[in-house]
Amino acid sequence: MKLEYKTYESDFLEFQLFTASKSERINRKKRNGWAFLTIGSIVISGYFYLNENTVMTIYFGLCAVVFGLFYPSYFKWRYKQHYKQSVKENYSQRFGKSEVVEIHGDSITTKDSSGEGKIYISEIDRVDETNNHFFLKLSTGLSLLIPKAELGNVNGVRDKFTEIGLQVNNEINWTWK
Repeated sequence: MKLEYKTYESDFLEFQLFTASKSERINRKKRNGWAFLTIGSIVISGYFYLNENTVMTIYFGLCAVVFGLFYPSYFKWRYKQHYKQSVKENYSQRFGKSEVVEIHGDSITTKDSSGEGKIYISEIDRVDETNNHFFLKLSTGLSLLIPKAELGNVNGVRDKFTEIGLQVNNEINWTWK
C-alpha cells in the first residue's frame, strides 16, 4: 500500500500535544502546580485570617478560587503556545513537503525530500489513531505522522496496519486537555 501526503504545522503541533498528554511527567507537573498554587493560597489566606487581616484574607481567598478554577485552562493554553513555538522553530522546513510511505508485509518504507528510510515492523512499538492522524511510535523514540485528511482510504490504512500485525490503539476521542 502506497500513501502520499504532506504534513503541515498543525500536524506536528497535534503530535506534540498528543505526546505531552500521554506523558506522566507533564500530567504530574500540571497536577502539582495546580495543587501548590491553590493550597498555598488557602494556607496564606488562613494565616491572614488568624492574624485578623481581612483584606489579605479575602485577597488570598480569591487567589485560591481563581487558581483552583482557571489554572488547568491556563496550563493547557501555555503548553499549546510553547509547542506552537517549538514546532515553528524545529519543523518549519518540513511544512508542506510531500512524503511517501509504502507499507509492505515486513517493513514500512518512507521517502521525503531529505531521503529514504526503511522501518521494520518489529521496530514499531505502537500505532495510535486520533481523529486526525495515525502516529507510529518507533522503538528508537522517533515517530511517523500520517495525517488522515491527506489519505483517500483511512479504513484501508487501518486494515493494512492490522493485517501486518500492528495493533491500532483507538484514541479517536482524544483532545488536548
